[in-house]
Amino acid sequence: MSMATTTRSPCIIHTPCRTPQRPGCRASSSSSSSSSSRPRASLEFTLEVTEDAADIRAAAACRALAFANYPSDRSTFAIRSAIAMKIDAESAALGRKIHGGSPAEGGEVGHDDIEVVCIVARAPCVGELPVGFDLRALDPQCLSVRECGSSIVVGSLDVNVGANLPSEELLGTLSAGRRAYLSNVSVLDPARRQGVARALIERAMQLGAELGLETMYVHVKVSNVAAQNLYSSAGFEIESRENRSVETTLGREPRLLLRRRV
Repeated sequence: MSMATTTRSPCIIHTPCRTPQRPGCRASSSSSSSSSSRPRASLEFTLEVTEDAADIRAAAACRALAFANYPSDRSTFAIRSAIAMKIDAESAALGRKIHGGSPAEGGEVGHDDIEVVCIVARAPCVGELPVGFDLRALDPQCLSVRECGSSIVVGSLDVNVGANLPSEELLGTLSAGRRAYLSNVSVLDPARRQGVARALIERAMQLGAELGLETMYVHVKVSNVAAQNLYSSAGFEIESRENRSVETTLGREPRLLLRRRV
């Protein structure tokens, strides 16, 4: 079995299901509203390429929470409702992308000729949540219950493989005809700064090598310095940058297109 480690969190590339464990988790006795004031405990997690329906749903929940950004004047109910809608939409879209094919064949619009692989980072959940996880801030749909036991999907990403990057204005110049693109790189807040994102990226690069790919691309917002530093430390370099005119024409912030040789 291939192994990879970080300075904070042990990481197993893939662990197959073995002994059934009881589903469901309760709040850890070490988890409380004051946990953010203490150093985070080392998080043990595994990485897995998956098409499992429970994992897809949990990955969608992870993304909805990781990318959530709502005005402070919104009620808790309104925020929860919005997140639930995002989970439903992302879960359905991810399922269609993995399925592949044209929309008429059950695939996602704009992904007719693109293969999508989902990679998840899961933390085991046997009886109680991992230390540092607060049940009040965690959507139950992040929990993936499978025959081999329960786990929380703490991070995920998609590897998109095809001739063009999916539904994007910036197109890479290398490996024309078959290139790979990272999307939806997300990590739950209590699992951040513990090597999860870096491990997901390296697993994606390993997958790219296994598929015979040459170049991996990813987009990053110009203002997202933390993400830029992450990808730079992982060996990515800037290939191009969107013009500021996209703020007017597309209503969003300009982005950088980064690349790394597989």
